[in-house]
Amino acid sequence: MKLPLFLCTLLVLAGAAHAEDIAQVLTRSQQMRLASLPATAAAEPAAVTLQADFERLRRELAPDEAVELRVVDGGTFAEAIADRTVVVNATVAALPEICRLFVIAHELGHVVQGHQAQRVKLYQRHIPGEVVQQQTDAVAGALGRDASRQAHRHEHAADGYAMRSLLAMGYSREDLLSMFFRLGHHGQTATHPGTGQRLAHLRMLDSETELALAGE
Repeated sequence: MKLPLFLCTLLVLAGAAHAEDIAQVLTRSQQMRLASLPATAAAEPAAVTLQADFERLRRELAPDEAVELRVVDGGTFAEAIADRTVVVNATVAALPEICRLFVIAHELGHVVQGHQAQRVKLYQRHIPGEVVQQQTDAVAGALGRDASRQAHRHEHAADGYAMRSLLAMGYSREDLLSMFFRLGHHGQTATHPGTGQRLAHLRMLDSETELALAGE
């Protein structure tokens, strides 16, 4: 099995680590990731737009006060780092409002649902105690498979959080489901389900919500 790039990077860090456990290696990886992303100046129009969207979602969803937004000029489209920083590319500001809010709410979903902490627990099950290169090599295949499955579950969960949040804010189901196509079609990767899979999952959640409401 070919290991996903993020796992290969972590195992390189792990191999270079001295007297660190895997939680410390993961924390260092996240810090390095955040430091590598070029920040957009706060006064730039794109940053102003996205910060306003972020503040609107903060008011509506009331996530932990420690969560912050960082708008960047490259290196990523959007991601949540260390369960406290939502990173969004400045180009997202050019998208329609519903798309911008969905992207940010999706990343907030990762934070609110504690996905980074869950990821750390998964790695700790495979690599308990101090990180040793021989140990990481032995579990790389199994860890890669489990980490990929978990990453897909997290993406679906974050999509569900974003959809429920925007429905509560008054956006329609039709607009939310059609909005997904505006974000572009992407195939499945080790860390993300494909666009078709994500859309099917949202439709399933939508149907379950309608059934639950009908039973009330």
